[in-house]
Amino acid sequence: MMNTDPQYKKRVIENEARIQTIIKNQLARKAAQPANARTSGTLATLYTIPVVVHVITTGGAVGTIYNPTDAQITGAINYLNQVYNGTYPGTEGVGDIQIQFALATRGPNCTSTTGIERIDFSSNATYVSNGVNSGSTGSGVNELVVKNLSRWNPSSYYNIWVVDKIDGANGTSGQFIAGYAYFAGASPFYDGTIMLATQMIAGQKTLPHEIGHALSLYHPFEGSTDVTICPANSSCSTQGDKVCDTDPISENMSSGVLDPTCRTGANACNGGASYSINTEHNYMNYSNCYTLFTAGQRDRMQAAMLLPDRASYINAWSQSATYPLSTFTAPAGTCNVNSTSANPNVGLLDISIDNKTFSSGTSGADNGYVDKTGECTSLIYLQAGGTYTLSASVLGVNQEQVGAWLDYNNDGAYSASENVFPTVDKIPAAGGVYPYPTRSNSFTIPVGAQTGTVLRLRVIEEAATIYTNAVSLTSGCSAPFYGQAEDYPVYIAATTLPITLEYFKGSMLNNVNHLSWRSSNEINTEEFEVERSYNGTSYEPIGTVSASGADGSTYSFDDKTAAGNVVYYRLKEMDYTGPSKFSSVVIIRKGALQETGVTILNNPFRDNFTVSISSPVQSKVAINLVDITGKLLYTRTTEALSSGFITITPDSKEISAGVYLVQVIVNGKTFTKKVIKE
Repeated sequence: MMNTDPQYKKRVIENEARIQTIIKNQLARKAAQPANARTSGTLATLYTIPVVVHVITTGGAVGTIYNPTDAQITGAINYLNQVYNGTYPGTEGVGDIQIQFALATRGPNCTSTTGIERIDFSSNATYVSNGVNSGSTGSGVNELVVKNLSRWNPSSYYNIWVVDKIDGANGTSGQFIAGYAYFAGASPFYDGTIMLATQMIAGQKTLPHEIGHALSLYHPFEGSTDVTICPANSSCSTQGDKVCDTDPISENMSSGVLDPTCRTGANACNGGASYSINTEHNYMNYSNCYTLFTAGQRDRMQAAMLLPDRASYINAWSQSATYPLSTFTAPAGTCNVNSTSANPNVGLLDISIDNKTFSSGTSGADNGYVDKTGECTSLIYLQAGGTYTLSASVLGVNQEQVGAWLDYNNDGAYSASENVFPTVDKIPAAGGVYPYPTRSNSFTIPVGAQTGTVLRLRVIEEAATIYTNAVSLTSGCSAPFYGQAEDYPVYIAATTLPITLEYFKGSMLNNVNHLSWRSSNEINTEEFEVERSYNGTSYEPIGTVSASGADGSTYSFDDKTAAGNVVYYRLKEMDYTGPSKFSSVVIIRKGALQETGVTILNNPFRDNFTVSISSPVQSKVAINLVDITGKLLYTRTTEALSSGFITITPDSKEISAGVYLVQVIVNGKTFTKKVIKE
């Protein structure tokens, strides 16, 4: 596609420039941080990507070769998460990438979903016989034929299509293509992963590998096409795989035949130095021993999450446990703002407001207009009287202009008082920086704005007025010539439910003060600031933890620098809209004999939950999971545990959704807790 689609190639090149800038800035910030920097607090999962799996079947029953079961798909997603958080047995390299994946819980119409859907495509004989083509030609169907069967909004979900065959091969024997994915920058019609049904299993690297591509990772042999060809690598950050801790290597292919052996000995592409596990054990290589990503690959993937096409997954409604509206009705249509001559060289790539980001393609890719007002997952939830910042990113190859209007009174007129983003022309300025220059404007919801109903936010982008035929954006009804308009649903609430801390606890674990908490109603929460005091009166900030935006999120923070025998802690919950509030106070006493405590984390749970144990002495710990009749479903015993966390992963085939009991036996004392399986 890089060779055949100039717009895709342009977006990938521009994304690469953006990735390099992000990595450079991230490394500079890390280098400038003192050892006791306030950012020392970390969130267990930094980014979570909502996933939907479309199983394109050939008519077979669930559980047959081309129709994997829900348990099989869930197992593959769990494996993907273990790979990306570094917990899969045998993991080497950098370990935790701080990116996780969750099957969507909210569908496009905002009803509950498993994140798995099945589509019978047995009516297409070509698909049944040969599946999907991996390129523009072949014996199967074009990939868009399959993707058009079902595609959930790529701005809110990462789409995975599970197919019977690719280029006629099903992956059960011989050499075959297991899957393929697109870098960020692909048209929304193409973006996502196609993979074989036979490869959608735990332990198979196809899914981690393709997701690596989706997060802008290349193969470590990028630039080589044969075992005898070495890639250019005079600049490790701009050539080859653009990662500096993977050595240059040739592709482990000879005359089109793959040799998946992990190579050892001298690497001819690296001056004769020995082959490194950083390439030979890499998930992005074509070897059969895959155990790691490198630190450089982690930095690329985290940077890719800030690109317009990926940032929209962060805090998406598709993975939120709650939704602010019981019913959703799109606002009535208004004046026509379709582009006269939609152009792929300009475009509104994303808008951000109130902790939500929404992405799209260029004007040409979107045909000059995108109406998201009927999509409940595109809802922007605001509060009456609140002040917000609207940011818009444009392609930036040519100079552009942007304006925005919020129809406060729902009359479709877009008056001057409803202009929430005064038109900015010539973005970027001549000689300015691109790609994706961003402009922002703050606005306050006025008295008299309609509350309790869905309104229309209109953002219009157009080529700058220096270009012939470009239209000056003077109102919300200005139809662009080259550019595009995008409409979003906005709901203004008269009041906002305050965030609720379900618990805030502290304990000493291995001489480290460990804090944990769980929240709900995180509608506007930006971050939690952890504050410490030695007298219970004067507090100082010691770290921050970013809010996930998801209901029922759990967090933790370790204070490794506390010096007093009695230490007080509290949380300061920070809102994007400005207000903040404090939690109750937790006191940790050093050296004091503490009672044994047992807490269940990640409850309700889908695949696993965590038992947190705090005990004054080491003890054998037994954990039993039973149903309400007392039937034993799972048991686990640990030796000589004082305090810590134990993750329980029961067999999903043994338990269905419902209420269960966890019996935790510590020092001969039994603690019984209730857990809920979703």
